[in-house]
Amino acid sequence: MKITKVCCQGCGADLQVDEDVRYVTCNYCNARLEVVHDPSVTHTRLMEKLEKTTERMAGNLRVIELQNELARMDREWEQEREGFMVTGKHGHRSLPTTAGSAVGGGFAALFGVIWTVAAGSMGAPAPFVLFGLVFVGFAIFNAVNGASKAEAHRSAESLHESQRAELLRQIEAARRE
Repeated sequence: MKITKVCCQGCGADLQVDEDVRYVTCNYCNARLEVVHDPSVTHTRLMEKLEKTTERMAGNLRVIELQNELARMDREWEQEREGFMVTGKHGHRSLPTTAGSAVGGGFAALFGVIWTVAAGSMGAPAPFVLFGLVFVGFAIFNAVNGASKAEAHRSAESLHESQRAELLRQIEAARRE
C-alpha cells in the first residue's frame, strides 16, 4: 500500500491518501475531493465542481431530449396531417373545410336533383332517373365526409398545438434550470 501526498483544492491543506483511493474528504475543510491519478502526477479535484458540471450536462441532455421529442412529434403531425388532405380535380392537395364541403356538396346535390327532375319530366328510362338520385346521395355522402374530416383535422391540430406548447414550456423550464 503506497501513500501519496496531495493538496486539498478547497483549503490547500496537505493530505495523505492511499494510491487506491478515488474519493476523499478533507479533514480540515470537509471538502469532498476526487483523487486523480495521472501518469505523471496525483492531484485532487473538488467534487462540487464535478457535481455542478454533471448537473449542467444533465440539464443540457434534458433540453436535447425534449427538443428531439418536439421534432418527432412535429414529424408525426405532418404525417397525420397528410391523412386529412383531400385531392382536387387537378391533383392539388388541400385540407378540407366545413364550408367548402357544404358548398361543394350543395352544388353536386343540386345538379343531381336537376338531373333527376329533368330525366323524370322527359320520361327517360329508370336508370337515368336513378343516376340522378345516386348522384345526390353521393354528393351528400361526400359533403358529410368532408365536413367530418375537417372537424377531425381541427380537433387533431388543436391537440397537437397544445402538446407542442407544453413541450416548449418544458424546454424553456429545462433551459432555466
